[in-house]
Amino acid sequence: MKFKIEKYLLKKTEELSFITIKHGGEFNLEGYTIPKGGLDVPIKNEVLVKGIKEKTAQDKINTMSIADAMIYIMGIDSQFKYNEEYRKFLDAFSKKVNINIKEYMGYMSKKYFDIGEITDSLIYLKAMISMYPNDIDGLYHYSIVCQELAKQYQKDMDKEAMNKFLLEALEKLEMVIQLDENFALAYYHLGYHYYNQGQYLKARVIWEEAQKLGLDADLMAEVQENIGKMDFKVQYEEGYNLVFQGKCEEGLEKLLPLEQDHPDWWNLLFMIGLAYKNMGEFEEAKKYFEKILITKPHQVDTMVELGLCEASMFNIDKAIEHFEQAAKIKEDPEILCNLGMAYLNKGDIDDAIYYIERAYELDPQDEITVACLRELDKYR
Repeated sequence: MKFKIEKYLLKKTEELSFITIKHGGEFNLEGYTIPKGGLDVPIKNEVLVKGIKEKTAQDKINTMSIADAMIYIMGIDSQFKYNEEYRKFLDAFSKKVNINIKEYMGYMSKKYFDIGEITDSLIYLKAMISMYPNDIDGLYHYSIVCQELAKQYQKDMDKEAMNKFLLEALEKLEMVIQLDENFALAYYHLGYHYYNQGQYLKARVIWEEAQKLGLDADLMAEVQENIGKMDFKVQYEEGYNLVFQGKCEEGLEKLLPLEQDHPDWWNLLFMIGLAYKNMGEFEEAKKYFEKILITKPHQVDTMVELGLCEASMFNIDKAIEHFEQAAKIKEDPEILCNLGMAYLNKGDIDDAIYYIERAYELDPQDEITVACLRELDKYR
């Protein structure tokens, strides 16, 4: 099983020490033998320190403590070199002491969660789903704890980590509903993930499924309210999907009615402008793009679309003006190519060469840039 968040857990290895158990060492575990080269086994530092204080000999360290630390390191690092050997050890150990390892990991996760040690809680759950990848409850609770850690990273203003933990939660929740299509709470949480990603159609479908499967009264009311509030966003998504499919007139039928209640929603105005531009109605498209720049004067994509409208209307100087403004804000190969091609159409070969070659320097693999460079070569 792959994980997106391991790098944020690896620092927890600092809480472990390793001791070497020689081949032939006595664990008295039927069905398990220490490898010939011996085995490095982990122990939590707090346990080791306690043992030293109590003058406990190294070979007398509680086997349960070693088993616990093995689970811990497996939960931290899914690629740790001894994980497979530790699995064999844990299997033999669980049979000897008649302990259910999966239940133990669940117990330890809840214990740490209840005292606010959320990362430790996640580590035990991560170990669980590594060993039991089809355990539905384990995957679900792992997702919920990932969401809790995402909130912590949000408070810490660490957007990258927050997004990684949210994506991890999303991925594992999707695994839950693949394994159990009737898991209502997984649908409930998935709806929020899709909503926050701007996938409103998907969020509505998922929340409606959660309602069909049954939620408690409070969650049912919450979901119903969410669906009601997002109707206009669903309509917007339907509209822009139609625009991107080339069905611009149908897209406008969805988008234009939203403008009255949301006159300053720049994403909506952009999609309406894009639909008109794709239909060849450049003057109408310009009105919407220009309206966006009144409230968002540095919106680069809007500047580029305005430039493309002007270029399509053979207003090359105005097109160059918009492309240059965009390039000052964002030195992007596509913007530079548009600027270079505008200069080429104007007959200014030197500036065309400068901008298109600069685009090539930034990304020599970009197909648009390569095509522009070929076109430029015809005029050298």
